This record gives sequence, C-alpha cells and structure tokens, in this order.
Amino acid sequence: MAWPGSATAATNATFDITSLQAQALRHRLDQSSKWSALLHVSEGVPRIKDKQFILSLDHFSPREELLQTVAYLYGPQSAEAVCRFPARHAWLQAEAGLPALSIDHCTELQELMARAPADTLSLVFASENLSQPSSMMGHLFLKTSGKTADGRKVEHAISFFTDAGTANLPKLFYDSMVTGKKGYFALTPYQDDISTYVVEEQRTLWEYTLRLSPQDRTLLRYHLQELRHADITYFFQSYNCATLVKHVLAVAAPDMLDEADWWTTPKFVVRKAQEVNLIADLSVKTPSRWVVRSLQEPLPDTLRSAVQSAVQKRQIEALATLTEPGSTQGYMAMELARSYNTYLYEQHEITLDSWQSFDRQVKDIEQVRYPGLELQADQSKNPAQAPRDKQVSSGWQHRAGRDLLKLGLLPVSHTLADDNTQYNSENELRLFDAALLIDSRSGRVSLDHLAIYATQSMLPRDPLTGGLSGRLKIGFELQPDTALQERTAFLMEGALGATWRPSSDIDAFVLLGGGWGYRHRGYVYAKPTAGVLIREVYNMKSIITISQTSRPLGESGQALEWSLTQSKYLDAQNTLMLEAQRTRRLGQSANKLTVSLKHLF
Repeated sequence: MAWPGSATAATNATFDITSLQAQALRHRLDQSSKWSALLHVSEGVPRIKDKQFILSLDHFSPREELLQTVAYLYGPQSAEAVCRFPARHAWLQAEAGLPALSIDHCTELQELMARAPADTLSLVFASENLSQPSSMMGHLFLKTSGKTADGRKVEHAISFFTDAGTANLPKLFYDSMVTGKKGYFALTPYQDDISTYVVEEQRTLWEYTLRLSPQDRTLLRYHLQELRHADITYFFQSYNCATLVKHVLAVAAPDMLDEADWWTTPKFVVRKAQEVNLIADLSVKTPSRWVVRSLQEPLPDTLRSAVQSAVQKRQIEALATLTEPGSTQGYMAMELARSYNTYLYEQHEITLDSWQSFDRQVKDIEQVRYPGLELQADQSKNPAQAPRDKQVSSGWQHRAGRDLLKLGLLPVSHTLADDNTQYNSENELRLFDAALLIDSRSGRVSLDHLAIYATQSMLPRDPLTGGLSGRLKIGFELQPDTALQERTAFLMEGALGATWRPSSDIDAFVLLGGGWGYRHRGYVYAKPTAGVLIREVYNMKSIITISQTSRPLGESGQALEWSLTQSKYLDAQNTLMLEAQRTRRLGQSANKLTVSLKHLF
C-alpha cells in the first residue's frame, strides 16, 4: 500500500464529488474507528472544537464530516485541502480507493518530513514531578528518530502542552478544568527535552519504541501535521497531553479507544499501548540523582563515604585504591563516583572542565581494573506496570457510638497507603478525592472529606544528594471542636521536613507545617507530624503517625492525634484497609475505626 505523493498523482483534475462521497459511504468509512481517531472523537463528540479541523462542527456527525472532507479534498480548493488534511486523504485513498492527490507542493509537510525523519516513532513518558502542578501526573509525548537526506541522525520531540506557569492553584484549576487553556503543539530537538527533564528537573524518561508498519508510521506523521494548525483547547481532565497522544496512536491502533476513560492520564495511555501490542521495545534515561541513590544502597557506608570524599576532593588516586580489581562492588563504586560527579556538575557545583576531566579518569580506571562490566538500566519501575490510577471504596466506620457507611471516590491518582513500589519514593497525589458518610440509623449524609488537591512526597534523605519531604493540600476536612465533635472546615495546609530510611522496608519521617482554615471565620494553625511507614511481607503496609494541631476550628487548645493505617493488597486492583484513630483534646478522648475495601480501576 502506497501513500500519495508520487509523480502520477492526480493534479488539476475535475472530480465527481457526489460519486466520491457515495464511494466512501459504501465502504462505511464514517463508521470506522480509525475515522473517529483521525477526528479525535470520543463518545460521539469531537474533542477539538476548531472549525478549521472539524469542518462540520456546527452540525457534527462522523458521516457529515466525511462528506464535507471529501468535498473539500476534491473540490475547487483541492490543492489547499490535501495540505491541510494529508492523513485523511491518505486514509480515504487507501480504504476506499479515492483518487490520489499530489502533496509535493505542501511546503510545511515536506519540511516536517525532511526535518524530522521517522525511521522509528516512540512514546515517551516523563515521570511525575509533584512540585509542579502541570507535571504532577507526568507528561506524555512522541519522539521521532531517523536520518536526514545528508545522513545525519536526528531525534525530535512532538508534544502537546499548555502554559501552567502560575503558583495560583485555584486559578490554574479553574482555567484548565472549566474554561480551558490555550494548547500548544510543539516540535523540538529531543536533546532539549532530555536537558529539561533528566538534567534540570531530575525526572526519568521512559522511551517506548512503537511497533508500526511503514504505512502507519507515515499516516501518523501526516496526522501530526494536521494537528499543528488546529486550535486546540487544553482541559486538564478531558483533553490533555495523554488524550491527544491516545487519539494519535489510535490512528494506527484503533483499540486504543475501546475503553471508556473519563480522565485520561499518561500512565493509562502507556498501559493501554502495551495491552494492544503497540510497544516493541523499552529504554530508560535515568537522572543522575536516582542513579546515585540506587548505586549507593548496596555499598557499605564506609565505601560510600570514601567515594563521596574522593569525588568532592577530586582525589582520583584515592578512588583507584578503594577496592579490589575485577569485583562487582568495586565497579559499582566507580560508577557511583561517575554518577555523583555528574550530579555535582548538573547542580552547578563543579565546572564543565572539572566534570569531564574527572569522568575521563574514572573511565580509564574502569577499563583497566573492571573490564567487561557494565551497568544495566533498571526497568523494574516501568509505568506500564504501575497500579491503576482511579479508586472507589466502601466500608464501615464506627465513631462516637455511631455506625456509618463510608463511600469514597478518588478520580486521580493514589494515596500514601497504596502500593507505591513503582515509584522511586513513597508519595501520594489526590485530585478531587471525596468521601461521604451515611448514618446507618438516621440515613443522614455528611461529608467526610473533599481534597481538591493533595500531594505528599516522602523522599528519603541520603548523604550524597540530600532530599526534602513535604505535604500540600487544599480542601475540606473534619477537625474536632472542644467537645470532640468533628466539624467540616476548609483548609489550605503545607509542611516540609525529612524522611530517613534506616532499612529498605522502613521510612521514618518528620514534617513541620500548618495552614489556614475557615469555618464561620478564618484562622491559622500549626500541625507538626511524625511517623513511620513499614512495607511488610504478605503484600501489606503500615503507616503510624502522631500529629498535633493547634487551634483546630480556630478554637483554643490543641488536638493530639494518633493514627494507624494498615493496607493489605489482595491483588493488583483490590485493597483491604483498616484505619484506627485516637484524638485527645482538653482532657477528653475520642476513637474512630474504619474498615473498607478499595478497588482500583
């Protein structure tokens, strides 16, 4: 099967448009899932509201769009139309035998094909950055790799994003979820993305080479050209980077759209691409910080300290005598030195010349003392294997002599109590996490919590790269009054601190923070927290915390709270939860016990 563009393609011809429209309908192309993918249609609705992209936007249907597309491609504006919709034209020609049109005059398309050759196309996932709201679920984009006409190998990133450069979270959420924000479609050298994500932001890049035929690869490139000029509105929950990439991939693999997903996340698209057999190969670009952390874990503290000292003092002779030649431990120590040297350079603590000179000398030592040894990238935290990122839960709660039914929904993404082994450290991200309480006797319904935005990161400190832990949340939660009756208040809370990992399965943490609350009037409060998190055998996890809240609800006095959360992971999608809490205030105590079942989907 060949795509248009050959010298024999029709030019300046007059076509019977009605006949061509009937020909396309005979092949039922308006009912094709590939046609829906080309139009970025989901549940019968086009996600791109641009009349230049959806010709029938005022009275849209897949059938009407097909008729108008054929009329546009083979009408008086044919030369312009084929440059605007090269993918639609190529697909119509291949599926229904419609006449071929030349694309030789399509300057922008020819420039794209020449500038960004695509011998291979890859799906790239940039890992989460919880400190940036725009990147808290990661970022998904495409990468092209190939050789130009003069034989140069080039790589480019093709990405869809919006401008999220604001610290005003309420405004950012409103703009990106209600009114929509301007979406940008960019083609950039891939090395720039490596510098941004891996070096500056210390985020891992997961590169999934796609299994595509040459025809599908060309069709996808044509479609990307169609999107470059579309006026696309970015919606955080309904049309984001992952949504666009999902529809692009569906042009080659329509099964990408066979599962309803009311909030598409980057990890969902990666997982779906693997399920439909689109992924042929995987490679990982790991930031120096995480390489340093992983390499030092198995080394004795004395050896790790000696490597750190040798690198900081630039003592290559001392480094060369730390271990015996040929040993795996010795090779890992050398690699730790190289990675730590790179980390110091990327943190602007040493100069380029110093970094290059030291790295070259360590490589010389490796070649002499450790020939044949090399590091293998760790692919165990593959995002395609991560737990699903939506949750529903139901359970029983007993408090103050009452029995309550508790129902919860977390649209995105995961909690600290979940199985977070696919992440580099324990963390949570909750968007619009809500739970209701229903009194078993009266039937009264009340709000347990509504977390509009909540994130925690428990990054263990290490001697070489440091590491801070933190918490930030905005939403409605319960706080105890002086009689220990829980009342709902609006809270904006933050905290900073540190986490230590005394063993591979235990994290201990301390966070100092506080916030601003509102119930009838505004108030400020402090809330220090300390705790321990234990990853246990038999697929279990325990979290034990103690916290003290000053002036809860703006009233005098303090509230001291102890809590235990126990998770038992029944399988990849179901978790049994036990939560026990004891609160003490003004000499009085109250207990709360919750047992629930959580389902991930």
